[in-house]
Amino acid sequence: MPVTESPTTSSSNLKELAAAGRMAELEAAWLAALEDPGPADGFLSAVKVLPRELRGQSAPLLVLLLEALQTRERHADVLPVVRQLLPFGTRSVDLGEAARNCVEGAYGNEDWCPLFVELSGLDGDGDLSDVLDRFDALMGLLPGRVVYHKSGWGEGLVESVDVGDQSFSVRFRADNMLRAMPFTTGLDVLTALPDDDLRARVLIDMDGLQADAADRPALLVRAVTRLHKGRCAAKDVKAWLCGAVIAERSWSSWWKKAKTAAMHDPWLLVENPTRPVFVLRQRALSPAEELAEAVSRAEGLTGVLDVVRGPLGLDPEPGEQMLQHLTAALSAAGPDDAAEARLEALLTLHRNAALDAEAATAAFHDLVASLEGRSRSVASVLVALPVAGARREALELLAAARPQLWTSDLVDELGGLPPQLLEQVAAKLVETGAGDVLANRFHIFLLAPSKQPEAVMRLAKVFGAGLFDDVEGAPSREEVVMGLLHLAETQAPKALRGDKAAKEIMRVLQDVLLARGKKGLLVPFVKSAPRSMLEAVVGLLKRTRGMPDAIDTALHKHVEERFPGLVPREEIPFWESGGIFCSSAGIDKRHAEHRDLVDKKIPDNQDDIGRAASYGDLSENFEWQAAIERQRQLTEKAAAMSAELKVAKAIEDQVIPEGIVAPGMRVTYIERGETKTVTILGPWDVAEGVVSYQAPVAAGMLGASVGDVATLLLPEGSVDVTIEAVEPALKKA
Repeated sequence: MPVTESPTTSSSNLKELAAAGRMAELEAAWLAALEDPGPADGFLSAVKVLPRELRGQSAPLLVLLLEALQTRERHADVLPVVRQLLPFGTRSVDLGEAARNCVEGAYGNEDWCPLFVELSGLDGDGDLSDVLDRFDALMGLLPGRVVYHKSGWGEGLVESVDVGDQSFSVRFRADNMLRAMPFTTGLDVLTALPDDDLRARVLIDMDGLQADAADRPALLVRAVTRLHKGRCAAKDVKAWLCGAVIAERSWSSWWKKAKTAAMHDPWLLVENPTRPVFVLRQRALSPAEELAEAVSRAEGLTGVLDVVRGPLGLDPEPGEQMLQHLTAALSAAGPDDAAEARLEALLTLHRNAALDAEAATAAFHDLVASLEGRSRSVASVLVALPVAGARREALELLAAARPQLWTSDLVDELGGLPPQLLEQVAAKLVETGAGDVLANRFHIFLLAPSKQPEAVMRLAKVFGAGLFDDVEGAPSREEVVMGLLHLAETQAPKALRGDKAAKEIMRVLQDVLLARGKKGLLVPFVKSAPRSMLEAVVGLLKRTRGMPDAIDTALHKHVEERFPGLVPREEIPFWESGGIFCSSAGIDKRHAEHRDLVDKKIPDNQDDIGRAASYGDLSENFEWQAAIERQRQLTEKAAAMSAELKVAKAIEDQVIPEGIVAPGMRVTYIERGETKTVTILGPWDVAEGVVSYQAPVAAGMLGASVGDVATLLLPEGSVDVTIEAVEPALKKA
């Protein structure tokens, strides 16, 4: 029994047969594929590659395809076939009827379908090509689609349609305004954007955009280049992406990565790398072409490394090419080339078996010798390697070539080693019998921990893990913890001011002190340290600004358990504990103001904007500009009020000590011989005789008692007042 080629297989051959002009075979394969037709695109792509003189012969085949799709009610595939048949003017089938049946079958249950048929002219006798274009344009005005208004409003997201009014509403990104307009107007002034257009993705696929920005930044550069007709400058990329997709504070670091990615993107040609101009290629470069072009632009060994570092090993053939380029660049490198580059090149060649063991050992030995000859430390070269894993691997290979590195020689470089390598080196030194030398250096670091903070923390970490348990002369736990706390005393205030390095030091330091189980140093220290030492610790905590709450709380808790009363108790007045304090009535009043703003004033303003927009040219429409500015003010005010209300607390719910000036109290005082009375409440309670606790006249008296003299810092200058009486002004809830 003969083997029959499956319809799927026949369909896959259509394009090849069409391109070769083998019409008889194409017709046979076409008919076979119609027994179970796949997507219409497979058939239509074959028609497109037919030689020009044979394309007229495809009309009968397309008619058969149309009939097969109609029989199977494959509505989504019918319209593309109708479009392909239009130029042939075939009379064997009513294309208008086919299009109407297709639309009815696909969208007949949608409430907008009859309206779109009417507005597009699909129910009439107009030019079918124009009718279908108009119908497609109307489909682009449905909810969830992104449209573009080139005359000023930019891109916007269609939110709703009103079939009865024959209108739809679009929220435009530029001003966040919702604008309604008739479908007929939308067809004239708006363009529907494809979902993969950058302008559309900003509105409907921000998560995907940001994922691409992180993982495939060259794709975003390509997207901007397409918007500029295939050619754009760096400033164009920034104008589209900075702020909209990439946070402004992250732009510099992201752009550096994106520019490098674009330089290696097979679809982009980069002119003038210093001030790059990006050009979209007609076709992507092959891996070999891309590599050759990138290497031709590279400068010296460092440049070649930049080219091969990322893609090396992803594909066997270009990987081999890369290794050849790298070997040539390393051979050409002279003694003045960066030792870091030579080390990375050696490491890369060794990892990819491009150097045998003997040659690798000799090369690493010579590199270390050249460093010694130029008074350069191994640590300084390792720090410069771009990847942490490469640093660890390089250290092992260097030490294998020069075993003396694992002796006390490397101790002198502990302070300059990358943090991850310091732990590796410490473990190796103890293993090779140099633990006493390491312990002595640790003692030195602990005497002035702020000079070598990374070394102190990393050595403390391995101390907690037990590395020094059997090392003679190792520091005690008390010495290590006191060293860490003194380090925190210098770094915590810097971290509080936003210093990035200090914040990282404090993060690691906290992890080391509070690690779970036996590795944690703080709790065992408090349980064994003498009282005098813990008194010093309590004093250190009291004078250190910015000490992490977790460290502060853990120390106070365990110190109090051992020595009750050693930790002084300090109560913070409720008005200093965060939030906004106001009477319940004041909070209700603020809520009412917020509702009026959100439910009335902002919607009224939106009506004003729509009315002003109807006056014409927005560039000279002062009413529209004023309404837009008013909208900005109202929305900012609403956001601020919402944030305030989230942290609002009722004064009636607070514990107020008797006889103390505080929010919720009526105070009588004497100022320059005159007796005055004022009620102190919150900022939303201010009225005749009522002031906010945040106001200068109240702030100067907070916490004072009857008989106390308080200094008020008023705009006209300071003045002393005497508290005469304090009594509650509110009833408890």
